[in-house]
Parts: sequence; structure tokens; C-alpha cells
Amino acid sequence: MAFLSTISGPSKGARHEIPPGEIIIGRHPECKVVVEVGAVSRHHAKIVRSDDSIQLEDLKSRNGTFVNGQLISGLHTLREGDQIRICEVEFSFHTGEQPGFMGPESTAGLLKDPAGSGFGVVLVDDDADDSELDSSSGHVEVQKDSSGVVRLDAGTDAKLRALLDISRSLGGQLVLDEVLPATLESLFRIFPQADRGFIVLETPEGKLVPRWAQNRNKGEEGTVRISRTIIRQVMNEGTPMISLDAASDERFEMSESIADFRIRSMICAPLIDSDGKAFGALQIDTMDQKNRFNAIDIDLLSSVATQAGVAIHNAKLHENALQQQSVEQDLRLANDVQHAFLPMSPPDVEGYEFHSFYRAAHHIGGDYFDYVDLGEGRVGIIVADVVGHGVAAAMYMAKLSAETRFCLASEPDPATAIDKLNERMCALPVEQFVTFLLVVLDPKSHTMTIVNAGHMPPIVLSPNGELSEPGEEESGVPIAVMDGFEYERITLPIQPGELAVMYTDGINEAMDINDDEFGMERVRAAVLAGGKPEQIGERILSEISKFAGNAPQFDDMCIVILGRNKA
Repeated sequence: MAFLSTISGPSKGARHEIPPGEIIIGRHPECKVVVEVGAVSRHHAKIVRSDDSIQLEDLKSRNGTFVNGQLISGLHTLREGDQIRICEVEFSFHTGEQPGFMGPESTAGLLKDPAGSGFGVVLVDDDADDSELDSSSGHVEVQKDSSGVVRLDAGTDAKLRALLDISRSLGGQLVLDEVLPATLESLFRIFPQADRGFIVLETPEGKLVPRWAQNRNKGEEGTVRISRTIIRQVMNEGTPMISLDAASDERFEMSESIADFRIRSMICAPLIDSDGKAFGALQIDTMDQKNRFNAIDIDLLSSVATQAGVAIHNAKLHENALQQQSVEQDLRLANDVQHAFLPMSPPDVEGYEFHSFYRAAHHIGGDYFDYVDLGEGRVGIIVADVVGHGVAAAMYMAKLSAETRFCLASEPDPATAIDKLNERMCALPVEQFVTFLLVVLDPKSHTMTIVNAGHMPPIVLSPNGELSEPGEEESGVPIAVMDGFEYERITLPIQPGELAVMYTDGINEAMDINDDEFGMERVRAAVLAGGKPEQIGERILSEISKFAGNAPQFDDMCIVILGRNKA
């Protein structure tokens, strides 16, 4: 029976069988597959199973349905191993016809076949001396199989037919969980005496993991041991290994994987990528004393392993590309969410103008600015910079945003509010901190109150063209560095025509291709040239663009400018 396996989301690990007809996926409790996530539509998608295909269709959902990282439209025919994503919930589609599947999440140890046959694989460390494990070669022999039929061992014609066979089987397949069983199916056709076949792959961490196993007699139960020593030897040397008579082979006297299961003959060959690096191994064995492998078979399996290695390597690259597409899609969505946290428009304060700019260095960033209504006409302007970049900084910024609004709403005094914010952020069990600048504008008294937690002070341009950077001496430590720290505040008048520029260090530390910094002098010069807040903001960015040239943006960039109109 075909089924969906939930691989992420609230119901991770759940299995949903797909009977003939239609099943609906969505948030509505009457759906066959209920996905209890707010962004999922009530009737999000449906799967239609007919006699000859299983197809997926998006039901005009709000956030779309993705297969292998691609947004689908209309009916999409599902194939074994397809990854289906609905918002943050992911499913894996399986036809239910591949009993040897071990799963990409498998680790060393006992791995059971999920189809329920009871056939499993475990890697064991043998005590055999590695120096005694060597490859063998031989000559063509004529033998009889277990039914008495004469079998001519692989010659030139047989080898050619076998390679063409496996090329057809693997050609064009880009899904790893289709390439692996196809490889073993081809081996059983090429080696009629083989009882079992295994594919072991190496993880990025260097662990050997059985990824697919197949027994010719699919109803046979039991656990099969594979020698990790042999696999490692084959991979390290990049050459295959054969035992013509494993039971009497001195190299395997201490091998549990051979002795415990009466293996009479085995061949193991490395899987090698296009760079010549071994990333796994193929192994086949037989328990039939009359139908052991002979030396010429090792050459044939090596040829098959070469073909399989290319196909598996390409499938892994394709799988990685799909995963990368999924990550990039998630980051684009995260970028949309992060921008939704930022103000959509400046405050409407009579007699004052505001200008803001925000651009992350990557998809998402750790810079933050906000306008907070403090009541009685007062407005809190916040500019902050979370240490670091990327997802971790963005998540910390989201928490900071929520906590800042809470503290400013619960504490009328700006310095006390930042004391409380620091206390709450210090209580988080993460090693992170943030520089933070708060400017509270009171349009009734035409004053601004500054509380600085380790950030650059605002650059104030007076009506007579003088620059100052108030609050530098009163600046405290960054938020979440020292619990219990008490912050100071200063209050200054705002004259008609005066403005204040707040920014993050992505502005003054912007770099050119020689890694030279834009610097504070250039920032101050752009401010000193004067104009309205928007003109000054655009001038700063234009000067940075000319300075940096083709150099990539190194850090997140944020500017907020507050200006009082001239009388």
C-alpha cells in the first residue's frame, strides 16, 4: 500500500496510507490527513490514486504545495521518495513496494526493514587483521547452479550485457531511494547465485550506514551482520575484495559476519564518485556451497559498482540540491516574516519627519529598528544590532522585539524599562548579546531622551550646521552582557531644523574590495551636508555604494533619522 510518511511537523513519524480514490490534506478536522498548522489551508491539497498513477494537486491554497522544493500547479504525478512540503510540514511519498529501504536517518546498529519482513542489517567490527584482507582474481569457470543448470561465468559478452542492463536500470534516475533498489535488482539478475545484497554509504560525519538491503527470498527473516572491517578496507584501498570460500578463508577466521551466517562466498566492491573518492560499498554473498562466486566475478562487480557509484553520487548531488532549494525557500519566507516585524510606515507626528532603511547582508539579519507608541504623543525610536548574522541572530532579534515592547509598555521611565529588558534577556539560556539605542521623542516638550546600551550614539546635526554625538559618556554595556546593570538616560531639547541620525555598524564598517572600511568620517561628512532626513539617508547609502563598488555587503545595514521641521 502506498503511503505518506510525516518527516517534520507536529505529527512527525506518522504514516498515512493512500487508498484508491481521493484523500484531502488540510487543517479541517474532516480531512483524511489533518495538518494542524495555522498557515495550512483548511483544504490545502489532495492526492488522487487511480489504477495506474498517484497524483498530487494543490487546492488553490494560500501558501502553495511543494514537491522536491518546486511549487506545483495542476496534477503532479508522485514518484517513490518524493518530498512533499506544505508550509513547514514535510511528507515523504512511498509506493510501499521497496522492502529493502533503510532510510536516510538510519545509523549504525540494527536496522529493520519498515515493510515488516523482519530482514535487517547490522554492521559489526571483526577482529581480522586488516593486512591479511586482500583482493583476488581468477579465471572463467563453468559451474552448475543449485538446480543443476550449467552456468557460464561472466565473459566479455556477459559483462557487456550486464553493464548495459544496469545502465538502463539506473539511467535518468535522480532519486536516491530509486537508484539504490534498482542497483540491487540489477545485481540479482547479473549474479543468479547471490542470496543477499547490501549497499553501505558513508555519512558526512564519516559513519558507515547500511542504506539498502535486499534478500532474494523476500520472505526470509533474520538479522544479517556486515563486516565494517571489510567495508573500510575496500573503501580505503579503492579495490574490490572476493572470498571464493569464506568458510575456509583464513582472512575471516575471526569474522562473526562470515561464521555466524554460514556465508560460503562474498564479493565487496567500493562505490567511487567522480573525484575518485570512495563513499560506500556494494556487497553480495551466497550461502549455497555449490554456487560460490569465482574470481572473474570480482571484475564484473567492479564494473557494476562503477556504474552504480556514478548514479548514486549523482542522485546524492540532486538530493542535496533539492534540500538546498528547500532551505533557500525557507530563508526567503523567513525574510518576509522578518520584514513584517519592522515598521510598515513611520509615525505620524506633527512637526517631525522620519526616514528609515534596512537591508540584511544575507537572507535574514540581526539588525533591528522599531517605532513604539508610548502614549501621550511620545514615540520610542529603537535601533539595535544583535551580534552575529543569519538565522540565530534573526531569532534573537524577534525575541528582543517582543520583550522591548513589553518593557516599554510596563515601565514609563525609559532607563528603568531598559534595565528590565536587560534583566529579561540575561535570563535566556543563550550566549548572545545586542547593542541597543533608545531615543524617546516628546513632541509636546520638543525633547529627546536617550538611553544607550553599548551602541553608537546618535549623530545630531544642529540648525547652525554643527555635529554632536550625545550620550556617549552615559552609554552602558550591551543588553544581555551583565545582569542587574543600571542604565542612565539624558534628555536634550530638539531645535527647529535639528535632526538625529541613528545607525548600525554595517554603515560605518561597510568595506570595499580591499577590505578598507567606509569609516565614521565619511558618515559624518554625509550628515553634515544637510538636508531633510530622507535626503541625508539616501546620501549616506549612495556614498557607501560608490565606496564599496563591487564588494559584497559584509554586514546588515540599518539607518533611522529623526528630524524636526524648521519653524
